[in-house]
This record gives sequence, structure tokens and C-alpha cells, in this order.
Amino acid sequence: MKQEDMPSMTPPKPIDDDLFTWMVGEWEGKTEGTMGKTKDWQKIEWSLDKQWVTVNYTGKFESMSPEQMKMMKENMKMTDDDIKKMMDMPYKGIGQFTLDPETGEFMGYWFDNWRGVYKGTGKREGNKSTVSWEGPRGTSLRTMERVSDDKMVETFKDTDTASGMVMEGKSEWTRKKSKEK
Repeated sequence: MKQEDMPSMTPPKPIDDDLFTWMVGEWEGKTEGTMGKTKDWQKIEWSLDKQWVTVNYTGKFESMSPEQMKMMKENMKMTDDDIKKMMDMPYKGIGQFTLDPETGEFMGYWFDNWRGVYKGTGKREGNKSTVSWEGPRGTSLRTMERVSDDKMVETFKDTDTASGMVMEGKSEWTRKKSKEK
């Protein structure tokens, strides 16, 4: 490779993106989807010299209908005990998101307490980002939209690799206001 064809080794400038900047904060929300209803929380912070944002997420099942339980049993080969354990155990995940310094497109990594490891790539259009995630348990297409300064809406369509089951849903988030003393 010729010297002039080599990429620059200069570190990228910190991320200066209004959607990433807006995401930073603490959020509370609810999700309703194929598998039931959850209550959710996430904290999003700048990390690594403002080259990434780190997302810490927790979701806890609030309800699952008898029809949803039946679907889980049939499609995912879960027992009643498996479903109860899943509903009692909070789902937790940590994500690292950034913008590709060459293309400006979204890229990220997600790790969860089911030992899931996912890689995401996507694009931003206005106040929305659409990201495709891939990992050993399946794929997910997620769209996050800034609705207002304190409202975020996410839609998702997940496909489980083992069963082929498609799960769709919507999360609505509200920025948690800090209490001033």
C-alpha cells in the first residue's frame, strides 16, 4: 500500500452529533410486543473521550397473556417453569454505540445477561436511526425516533434463529428529570 493510500492514524474528534447528544441521560419506559409488556429503564452516557455512548439497560416483564405464553411454549419450546423464570428475571444489557469515523454511519455492540453478543450497523435520517443487529440468537431491526426533547419511541422486529419466530413491538421512553436540590 502506498503511503498516500493509507488511512490517517490521527484519532477522530469527539462525536459531535445532535441525536447522540440528545440520547444522553436517564430514561424510563414501557414496551409492548409479541412477548408481552415490560417496564424498562436505561442510562446513556458518553464514554471513551466522547467517542462512544454507553447504554445500560434493564427490562422487567409486567405481563404476558395466556395466548402469548402458549405461543412461547409452541414456538420456543419453553415450559411453564421456563416462562416463569424469564418473567421473574430482569433482562439486562450493555451497549456501546458510535459513528463510523469514515462513513458517519451508526455502529454498535450489544451484550446481555443471556450471553448475547450483537453487532449493529445502520443509518440516521433526520430524527430517526434505523439499525440492523446480528448475533447468535438472531437478528433485529430497530428504529429509534426522537419525538421531542424528553420522548423517544423505538420499534423493533426480532427474528429468533432457532425457531424462526418473529417478535415485534414498540417501546415508549420518557427522559427522567433530575431532582434539583
